[in-house]
Amino acid sequence: MTRPLIAIVAALVFLIRSASAQQKTCSWPEMNASPQNLDFSRGSVGSAPAAWLLGPEWFMPPHVPVYEALIAGVGECQGSTRCAIVHSLRKDPSLPLAFLYQDLDASPYRGQTLVYRAFVRVTRNEGSIARLLVRVHRKDCSTTFRDDMGTHPVMSARWGAYEIQAPIAADAYHIEFGVQLLGAGALWIDQISMEFKPAAGN
Repeated sequence: MTRPLIAIVAALVFLIRSASAQQKTCSWPEMNASPQNLDFSRGSVGSAPAAWLLGPEWFMPPHVPVYEALIAGVGECQGSTRCAIVHSLRKDPSLPLAFLYQDLDASPYRGQTLVYRAFVRVTRNEGSIARLLVRVHRKDCSTTFRDDMGTHPVMSARWGAYEIQAPIAADAYHIEFGVQLLGAGALWIDQISMEFKPAAGN
């Protein structure tokens, strides 16, 4: 075998091994085929909202709980009988971030645009902020889209409507959507809608 050919073969082996190693380190959670329990009707008031996950705590046991997510009822929601609240359990949490989210299989929605809307409010006496979040990933864990309202977070104790428009790439594999709470305090989220539209020009 000539040296150039050996070099080519060695390079191919390296690339294959690198790709295999990357795949082994990239693991994906179980994903829903469609959004679940957006109106928080599954479960009782005061219980954890079914089909939703609270990160990073719920997948980092064992731990001392810092945040909690619960279903809230009439009187706390924006025109609904059910909404959700995420709140800190300690005045000065050691982990100053929580996010209530779902994992969605992106394959049925490739080439479309997700319009994610919700009403959100946040306690201001604790200096907390809230942000809607959408992230879209490929199977290799690379990100095709991310918007967490970093430049315009929710900073009001009054209900407000917020929206993220997320293009779903042709090779998208995973969609994560939800809401984040930064700091001690609480956020409320209500009237969530998930609409998939044809991408512009299609």
